[in-house]
Amino acid sequence: MISNSAHRISKKISFLAFAFGAILFSSSICAQSPYSRFGFGGYLKPQSVGQTSTSSLGIGFRSTTMLNLNNPAALSELEWTTFEAGARIDNYRINLGDQTFSSPTGRVSNLAIAIPIRVKNKKRWGSSFSLSPSGVVQYAFNEQVDSLDIEHTKYERGSGSSYAVNWSNGWRWNATSIGLSCIYSFGTESNFQGIIVDDSLNARNSRKTSRLNHQSLQFNLGWQYTIPLGASKPDRFRPKLTLGANLAATAQANRNITRQDELTLTSVLTGQEVAIDTLSVEEVSVGKLPKGMDHVGFGLSVGDHRAWLIHADYRYSLYNEYFHWLPGAETYRNTHYAALGFRGTPNYSSRNFFARIEYRLGGHWEQSPLIVDGVPLNTFGMAFGVGLPMGKSMSRLNLSAAFERRSGGGTLLSQEDWVSLVIGVNLNDKWFVKRKFN
Repeated sequence: MISNSAHRISKKISFLAFAFGAILFSSSICAQSPYSRFGFGGYLKPQSVGQTSTSSLGIGFRSTTMLNLNNPAALSELEWTTFEAGARIDNYRINLGDQTFSSPTGRVSNLAIAIPIRVKNKKRWGSSFSLSPSGVVQYAFNEQVDSLDIEHTKYERGSGSSYAVNWSNGWRWNATSIGLSCIYSFGTESNFQGIIVDDSLNARNSRKTSRLNHQSLQFNLGWQYTIPLGASKPDRFRPKLTLGANLAATAQANRNITRQDELTLTSVLTGQEVAIDTLSVEEVSVGKLPKGMDHVGFGLSVGDHRAWLIHADYRYSLYNEYFHWLPGAETYRNTHYAALGFRGTPNYSSRNFFARIEYRLGGHWEQSPLIVDGVPLNTFGMAFGVGLPMGKSMSRLNLSAAFERRSGGGTLLSQEDWVSLVIGVNLNDKWFVKRKFN
């Protein structure tokens, strides 16, 4: 029998799921990073709302009330049915030599639900389903050319987005937990390259249009092992050492590309290029792409998430054989990622609102796979956030702010900064629990 509270929260979840799902597929998801031209400008990390404020830490993290999309083994720790939804605003600031550009963008960050199917102490099973954007593409390059006394502009523009559907399960036997995620990713991307003759709205210009449809299936295998520390005390949470590891691999990846050459005219009303004739169309099916390991990661945490917790992650990713669907001279490398974070609650069991606030802090350093003009890119970031209790329940309103800086890239880009503001809800309740009292 489902409790009355479960009925109430299910109505909230139904409404929020509909609202966030509609936003997810109808809103304009964009990023102004020019590196999205090469596939790594607007990449979004898989993470729950609570993980955003600790720099996406999660390989060694486990919680009874929060999702962990980095390591599916952590689902075995869940004791509450959990629904999460979040949205974010990113403000990009790009330095191009002596010029600086700034632009805000917004998007939904995550929509997920997790259910503890089996919650016995020594044998547990938790399952989750999530939907989130996984990549964004939005860029524009222009070059003024004066050839044979004919001034014209060469341009390249691109846009696109991709999404990930994640179904994960985690099982626990005594102190050992294992988990498996099945991640289906899909998306589209468009690229426009052309020439516009200046000072002549009636001139016929040329444009090459390329469109990509891609799908992939990835598996993420996770492991965690928990060791209690110190003696158990009835009035305190017992700290634990949790070791974690995960390995992600691509099992299937397909690309379908359509290229066409067009004649265009510049619209008098909008100034945009309008296709007036298609010269040629070519469909290219790249077929199955190389399969194999994507990354391997290790993590650990010390403490208890209901009191205080220190955790750290390391990840090694393989990109040296990666190739972008658009031809270019850029190269790619294998990368390292390291992060350290802390979260703490003054008094988890208190009825006082301020004593139950969870404070989160994290920082990370990461190598970018992309090498431009022989210069590699590196990213440094910090994040801070709070989890505000919602009434007397286990649910929380999550607020976080993150700052990241990417530098390098030769003559293309000297520095890129962005500040992210994230807001989300974490709703918890007991489902499928028989009533003891009527």
